[in-house]
Amino acid sequence: MHQLNSSSDRPLTRIKLRPGVFLDEPPADPYALHLKRVEARLPHLRPGSYFARASAALIHGLPIFHADLDRVHVVHTGGGHGRITTSGHSFTTPLRDPSVVKVDDLPVTSLARTASDMMRRTLFGPALAIADAALRLGCDRAELLDEVRGGRGCRHATEAALRATPLSESAYESLVRGHILQSGIPMPLLQHEFVDAWGLLLGRTDFYWREFGLVGEFDGAIKYDELLRPGETVADVRRREYERQRRIEGQNVRFVRWTAEDVHTPGAILASLQPFIGDHRVDHGMCPEAHDHRRSRRRG
Repeated sequence: MHQLNSSSDRPLTRIKLRPGVFLDEPPADPYALHLKRVEARLPHLRPGSYFARASAALIHGLPIFHADLDRVHVVHTGGGHGRITTSGHSFTTPLRDPSVVKVDDLPVTSLARTASDMMRRTLFGPALAIADAALRLGCDRAELLDEVRGGRGCRHATEAALRATPLSESAYESLVRGHILQSGIPMPLLQHEFVDAWGLLLGRTDFYWREFGLVGEFDGAIKYDELLRPGETVADVRRREYERQRRIEGQNVRFVRWTAEDVHTPGAILASLQPFIGDHRVDHGMCPEAHDHRRSRRRG
């Protein structure tokens, strides 16, 4: 990182982190690049200001959906006005002052407040993924529910907080569960462990409908990358995963697998399950706002 005083001093390969601060070799990962922007903003953070929204979500390790990562997000307490520049988006807190913590010496809104801020500004499926991740990271459900009460987006965010579970191991598993809830598909068991007649573990599955003898699995590049063992290739992981599938299918169980494209295609999850579950539907009792898949909507 370089502190530069004139444009003539700038290196040929650079990216602007904030006025006067440039990075010579920007990382290819947009998340890592955003954290560099956060680090550059830290020395200029005024008292009573904290990293928030997408910036805080990255710092906490929450999933990010359609967020502006070109700007650092900061909340100011104690009044004043917000401001948007090419490198930052600062705003005043619209409700009560946020609870704040320090993560790696960075002052950020608390995990519950950060999750709430992000959940309010997205749709039900992503909100569920954020709530699931918050619980996995140790967030207290009661604290999350307190943060999402009242104000913009509170109804679908509350629904997500109530139905969140730390058993969901990835954002895509959460998004699949969001489709299940919105489509009235019976709720499966999560992370069910299959054992053989001798009690030996055959494998654990993302979703299992016992009444239909059906397993559902998210099948994505991200998942395979996470399952890589030292010295393995993605092909090795795929082979190991399908060997696991064959062992479980020996228990008279059928498999349905989904890709990221299925998750992002309205109706695709329901269509894939229809041949196995027929017309079985349940009323999950969700509020109308949580059925946002029925209309086109994008929150800012």
